Amino acid sequence: VMVNTGVTLTIEPGVTVKFDKLKSLQINGELIARGTANTNITFTSGSTPTAAGDWGFILFTDVSTDAVFDAQGIYTSGSILEYCTVEYAGSGTNSLGAIQLTSSYPFINYCTIRNNNISGIYASGLTGTLKITNNTISNNTRYCTDGDGGAGIYISGGTVTISNNTFINNSSTYRGVGGGIFAKDGKQIITNNTFINNSAAYDGGAMYILSGAETIIAHNTITGNTAQGTGGIYTLWG
Repeated sequence: VMVNTGVTLTIEPGVTVKFDKLKSLQINGELIARGTANTNITFTSGSTPTAAGDWGFILFTDVSTDAVFDAQGIYTSGSILEYCTVEYAGSGTNSLGAIQLTSSYPFINYCTIRNNNISGIYASGLTGTLKITNNTISNNTRYCTDGDGGAGIYISGGTVTISNNTFINNSSTYRGVGGGIFAKDGKQIITNNTFINNSAAYDGGAMYILSGAETIIAHNTITGNTAQGTGGIYTLWG
């Protein structure tokens, strides 16, 4: 399903969107998916029984409408996923993240991203500002090659705030690093998150920071994360 440029798709609280095998949602316009604390929006598998990899992904392209914030940092307009559950994604050769961003900046807030066989959030080609806050990201598995990673979140470039999230049981396998977070380039502000029992095949069970990223890491709780090398935080500066 493609949301064209200039078009807004609004999904109401309580709606469940079910995807068939290999099917995805591509946003070239604007997606407003705002559930509530008591009434989530769910993006899930249409198969029975359900399993990780049952469907593709939600893709925000570089022409999608970005989130806008006021001077106090409060969301005012643009693409948003709030109080949404995204689960069982990851089929297809182009699958990189259950929520996949290509030079795009939706606001991802109070979401549950779980049981996917790719990264929970995969954001590449970033040059602007992205906010990922108050989410629970759990039980995502990414099969990685050549030192790649980020089963919970993969970030490349931009200025990215990752705060008040909980990462549980995310795993970067094979040659993977950064079970919870993999970040490279740009600037990341990683604060007030909780990392529990995430794992990586090589280094950075909780997080892996690579290649000259300007990163602030503060006030996080890191417990029970494992890797062949560094189980907690691994940094490699360019």
